[in-house]
Amino acid sequence: MIQDAPIDPQKWVQCWLWYRNAPHQEEAILRLYKHLKETDPCLLSVNAEWFVDYTKHDQLVHSFMFPEGE
Repeated sequence: MIQDAPIDPQKWVQCWLWYRNAPHQEEAILRLYKHLKETDPCLLSVNAEWFVDYTKHDQLVHSFMFPEGE
């Protein structure tokens, strides 16, 4: 059982921004995947609301210097 305080939304977003494909990060993401699959497999559907929003191509930034729409 986890005794620590939950991760707040700001720290959650920052966590994903720090992703650099390091081996320990990949292991952690796969562990999270496993836990999500055990808890609520619908969250891992390609049609899950979060995944659809996250993978929308029209919202991607083309360049870090010139975000889309500027």
